[in-house]
Amino acid sequence: MDRAHETLTGSRKKALYIGNNGELFAEVEKNLSLSYDLIHEEISSSRWSGNADLVLIEAIGIDTEQAIATIPGVRDIVGDVPVFMIIDKRDGDALLRASRLGAQGFIEAPDDLPDILSILQRGQRYSQGSYSGEISTFFSLKGGVGCTTIAVNVAQHLALKSGGSTVLVDLNMPLGDTSLYIEHDNKESYSLNDFILNINRLDEGLLKNALARHASGLSYLGLPPKLEELESITDANIKMVFSVLKRYFNHIIVDCASDLSPVTIACLDSSDHIFLVAEPSLSSMRAIRVANDTCLQLGYPDTRQKLILNRKTSTNSAVMDDLLSALNVPVAAEINNDYITCLEALQQGQLLNDFAPDSIANAQLKAIATYLLQDDRGADHISTIQQEEKTGWFSNLFAGRTPLTAGGK
Repeated sequence: MDRAHETLTGSRKKALYIGNNGELFAEVEKNLSLSYDLIHEEISSSRWSGNADLVLIEAIGIDTEQAIATIPGVRDIVGDVPVFMIIDKRDGDALLRASRLGAQGFIEAPDDLPDILSILQRGQRYSQGSYSGEISTFFSLKGGVGCTTIAVNVAQHLALKSGGSTVLVDLNMPLGDTSLYIEHDNKESYSLNDFILNINRLDEGLLKNALARHASGLSYLGLPPKLEELESITDANIKMVFSVLKRYFNHIIVDCASDLSPVTIACLDSSDHIFLVAEPSLSSMRAIRVANDTCLQLGYPDTRQKLILNRKTSTNSAVMDDLLSALNVPVAAEINNDYITCLEALQQGQLLNDFAPDSIANAQLKAIATYLLQDDRGADHISTIQQEEKTGWFSNLFAGRTPLTAGGK
């Protein structure tokens, strides 16, 4: 028994916790107890331990700038170990400065504390280079259902939580709208066409400097301004673009075109998650059925496709239950109908998290981002609607062809 305890103790790691909040330290210590022994130091100390496998810097209840200013001194003492900040507010400029000083990621209290161990483990694999970024594509065969709004807002939440290791790619050809939502820095930056033409000379430094960047730390790769430059965006080139981006970013978020062109198919082939976006309308639901059947015919596992029901209202619940049962595609997430707020945010040049951070829709978008951050997704769905089996007119309407290839392979 003693030998077993000694073996387990020897495999544990040490984490340096820098902060003044005793209650928060106790909560973090409890959630990391399986893998880490925590050393607690005050934020004002200059005698931090040099023997640590991880550093957590608290930025709650104190001046955030004071916490950020701590990073270089900590690194001088403990060396090149992962540094995470524990935050309670999402100040994009502050988080970007922290990232540039060496913060690898951010833990938001209290929401992230129960999952802190999986977030840390995932982040450390990325820092060691033993990773390949995940591609999440937002897609619908019917335009106007909110794919772009969802993609850009989820991307911002991911950027804030991943320390800026998220890139948004606009593939909604020929005229993508993501640039209308992203007020990025004014420096000259690469378009997709530029990226493809220079793909063989890109290294991490050039790549990060070549991409536009939002204040939240979100990187952005948009479509070229001239239509003739779209010729370089082929299915083969898009797969090369993704292979490069996956080396340097934890998350690649794609706003995809509403078609089944070779470029779209290449994007879907490369995706780890395909979020099929629908609104509560008959035509949108039929488009989802076609898109899902196509994914199955292409041989994608049925767990890769996840349905997002956008613009949901209480008045359409009964009809939607019938439609969803007939579709036989489980709903992974629902987003309330807050069209006016989203429109006003767009007109102000802001994302929803900046314009209306306390809105229900923003919380639902954040939940999608949180799901994508999880290392061990015990369930395939962010939230699940229990559906009863129904037959009748809706089932006949949405009856699809038998997929050429069954899912699950």
